Amino acid sequence: MKKVLLLLLCVFVYGCGVIDKRPSPVYFGGEIVNPTSPYLVLFKDDQVIDSAKLDRSNRFKINFMAESEGLYHFDHSPQFHYVYLEKGDSLNLRLNTLEFDESIVFSGKGEEINNFIVELFLANEEDERIVDQYFQLEPDIFDEKIESIRQEKLAQLSTLLKEVSLSPRATALINATIDYNAFIYKEKYPFYHKRATHEENLHNIPSKFYSYRNKLSLNNKDLIYFRPYYNFMKYHLGNLAYMECKELCQTTIDAKGAIHFNEHKLKLIDSLIQEKKLKDNLYRNVVMYYLLKVRDTPENTLSFMETFKKYSPGNTHMVEIDQLFKDINNLQPNNSIPNLMVQNSDGRSIGLNDITKDKKVIFYFWSAKHENHFKNIQARLNSISPQYPNHTFIGINRSTDYNLWQNMMERYDLNKENQYRSENYEILKTSLVIDHMNKSIIIENGRIVNGFADILNLQY
Repeated sequence: MKKVLLLLLCVFVYGCGVIDKRPSPVYFGGEIVNPTSPYLVLFKDDQVIDSAKLDRSNRFKINFMAESEGLYHFDHSPQFHYVYLEKGDSLNLRLNTLEFDESIVFSGKGEEINNFIVELFLANEEDERIVDQYFQLEPDIFDEKIESIRQEKLAQLSTLLKEVSLSPRATALINATIDYNAFIYKEKYPFYHKRATHEENLHNIPSKFYSYRNKLSLNNKDLIYFRPYYNFMKYHLGNLAYMECKELCQTTIDAKGAIHFNEHKLKLIDSLIQEKKLKDNLYRNVVMYYLLKVRDTPENTLSFMETFKKYSPGNTHMVEIDQLFKDINNLQPNNSIPNLMVQNSDGRSIGLNDITKDKKVIFYFWSAKHENHFKNIQARLNSISPQYPNHTFIGINRSTDYNLWQNMMERYDLNKENQYRSENYEILKTSLVIDHMNKSIIIENGRIVNGFADILNLQY
C-alpha cells in the first residue's frame, strides 16, 4: 500500500455568531473499476460510518448524517484513501484499482478540495524521489531546496483559494499538510545525509535549520489522525532521542544499544505529549518497531516491555501489543511451532506439528496476489536447495482461492506433498508473526531453530 495523506478536518459553521451543530445529510457514491473487494467501507478516524456493497455495475452509494465537516477515509481492500466531506455534500468517486491513487477523480459538490488533496499526495510521492538526491547536500543548500518545494505547494494553495472558498480551519490543515511533509525531510536529514555521504559522524547542523520547531504544537487535537503530522512526530521524536542520547549517554546507539535508545523515545513521549490518543499511538509505534525490527534478546525484550507498561499502563493498544509479545515469545528457539491447521492438496486439514514431526523443515509463505514475488522465491529455492539436502522446503499459501492455488501448483509444477494452504490467514499471520513477505521459519524435529528467518536471505 502506498503512502497516503491522513487529515482530521473539523470545522464550525457560523450563522449569526452561533455554531451550527445540527446533523446534515451527506452523499458519497461512485464507481470502482476492476474492484478487488465486493465492498467499500467509509470510516471517520477509526470508526466505521457505513459500508456499501458494489452493484453489478461496480457502483456504490452511502448516505449518512454528518455533524461536522472533516476528512474520512474509505477502504476498498486491500487499499484505502481519504475523502473530505462537508455537510450537504454530494460527492462522486471514480477509481481504477490497477492505478489506485493515480486514477482517483472526484466530481460533484466538494470535488475541488478532494481533487486538490489527491494532487498534493501524488506530488509528495514525486517529491520523495527528488529529495532522495538532495540528502547529500550541505545543510543550508538542502534547506533551500526543501523550502522551494514547500513554497511551490503554498502557491498552489493560494491559487485554489482564489477560486474556491475554504473554511479557516480547513485552510490551516491544508497548510499543515504542506508544512509537515516538508518538515519530515528536515528531521530525516542528519541521518540520511550521513548515509548518502558515508561520513563517519553526523554532520553539524546549524541551529536555524530547525527554526520551524519553535512554532510547532506537539499536542494539537485536530492533528492526532493527520498522517503527515503523525509521521513528523515519529521522526521528530527519533531525532530528539538520538541527539539527547548522543550528548548525555555513554551507551552507543547501535544494535546493542537499541533498548536504551527506544527507552529514550518512551521517555520523550511521556514528557512532551499530553493528548492521550496521540500518546498511545506513538507509544505503540515505538513498541511495535522494537518488537518486530530490533529482534532483541528475550531478556532485553522483557525489560523493555516492563518499561513501556510503566509509562503507559492503560494504553489503548495494550491487547494488540501483549498478543504480539506473546506470539514472538512462542517463536523463540526450542519452542514447538504453534499447531495451526492448514489444508493439504487433497483438501484435508493437518496441523503444523504433524507436518514438522521428525523432520527438518524450512517454511516459506506465498500468495497468488504477488506472483512475481512467488517466482523470486522459487528461483531462490532452486538455488539454495542443494545447500540443505536434509531439509524440506514447505510452502504455505496465504489468501489465495482454493482453485487458483491448485492451478498455480500445476502451472509451476510444485511438489504438492510440500504445499499447504492457510484456511484462516489472519490467525496464521498473527500467530506466526508474518510481518513481511520473505518470512521463513526453520524447524528441526518439531522444535523452532529460527522463527524469524528470511527465505531470500537464508543464514542457517
